[in-house]
Amino acid sequence: MMRGALTWLILRIVPDHRQKWAQAMIAEMAVIDSDGEAATFALGCMVACCRFRIETIISTGNRGSSMVKDRFVVFTFASGVVAGLIGLAYLLVSGAPLTMVIVNGAALVVGILLAPSLRLSARATDPVVSTAALIGAFILLGTAIFGYAIEDARRWLLIGPFFIQTSLMLLPLIAVCFARVQNLRTTVAVCVAAFAMGAQPDRAMAAMLFVAVVIVGMMRPNRLTVSAAVFCMMTFAATLLLPDRLPAVPFVDHILWTAFDISLWVGLALWAGCLLLVCPILFVPKAERSTLHYVFASCWLTLIAAAAMGAYPTPIVGYGASAIIGYFLSLIFLQPRARGRMAVGEAPTDLSESDETIPPLRNSLASFAI
Repeated sequence: MMRGALTWLILRIVPDHRQKWAQAMIAEMAVIDSDGEAATFALGCMVACCRFRIETIISTGNRGSSMVKDRFVVFTFASGVVAGLIGLAYLLVSGAPLTMVIVNGAALVVGILLAPSLRLSARATDPVVSTAALIGAFILLGTAIFGYAIEDARRWLLIGPFFIQTSLMLLPLIAVCFARVQNLRTTVAVCVAAFAMGAQPDRAMAAMLFVAVVIVGMMRPNRLTVSAAVFCMMTFAATLLLPDRLPAVPFVDHILWTAFDISLWVGLALWAGCLLLVCPILFVPKAERSTLHYVFASCWLTLIAAAAMGAYPTPIVGYGASAIIGYFLSLIFLQPRARGRMAVGEAPTDLSESDETIPPLRNSLASFAI
């Protein structure tokens, strides 16, 4: 019965020009003895079928839209929306306060409107990308110096009733900017941001930037990228030596494991929502993947790993508007670079682009951490 249902799904999803391929996959599934192995094989086939179907839709859609021209951006945008909806569903079924649901829902709406609006209004030229990276980096540095501190961790800006974690909002954007353009200004921006993560300190975000910059350094090795990678390594090492005493926050930290206490399906849904943030790169043929693709995927994969291992915010599917807005904000510079406008060091082949007092952040009715 299970195999029949999977066969039906594969045949329904696959486009007409891939029917022979689907029939071959179904025949191969039929000769697998173990139901578990057959189900795993069928799930892989369905992922491929979804990719074929989406490619067909995009290829016959509005070719004049910049959002449609780059399928990776389309996939990441759709993945963010679906993951955000999964997060809202989790907050509802887990009994989270209504204010959390409203904040996440509002952030999702802002993100959905923000990404296409900025892509249409801002041209992704090298000066624009470099300036955006520098502005974001100095905002992070200002947060590390003047921001709101809890347990010696200074990661938030208090704006009205909201606590905003600026690193979740701006650091993915800075990483994407550096993957897109490697010049003195973006290198300075990365180093300033890395210093800010070490000063806050924030191990998860420092690790995210370190991994992203190392990928850029490996794919486009030159003095700037290697120097930035070494500096990020030192700041990340510094965060490992500094104490991190922030307690876990309900509906924010450790939810990838505690969600299974609600039900198996809730836990699996959260993991699926997290994987959605990373899987768009799988829909890009390997020969077409650029540094931008790998850096974007590594940013969110690192944050998910950090959330699974420690008391760090679970992006998108957990409570926190900063990560939601940061995800969509980083999409504005994600389109491939135009041929003939390669950055410094870019390879010619890469043409695509307890009794203690609880801090106010955790008990204030007038303020919300987002």
